[in-house]
Amino acid sequence: MRPFWPDQAGPGVHVNVSGAGVIAHSKHRAEAIKFLEFLSTPEAQAVWAEASFEFPANPQVSPAPLLVQWGTFKMDDINVAAAGEFQAAATKLADRAGYR
Repeated sequence: MRPFWPDQAGPGVHVNVSGAGVIAHSKHRAEAIKFLEFLSTPEAQAVWAEASFEFPANPQVSPAPLLVQWGTFKMDDINVAAAGEFQAAATKLADRAGYR
């Protein structure tokens, strides 16, 4: 068995997006910003990529060797922010349908 990258002839494979932020009323705003900046450094991204087997967000960092063996793939370039515009309506629809 080997990995398979779906939809390479179409839009490409879906890629999950992770994000972080600092809340508006943070008591330690400067420290939180420094921490987020650190997480994006090549050093921190390399540690995370190797430990989690996730592709690094920082393009200066190579993926873990195992992931490199899987080869390259076409990534879907969907605008995730635009997709989020429908979250409230989708949640209401799921509630109406009784989804749990």
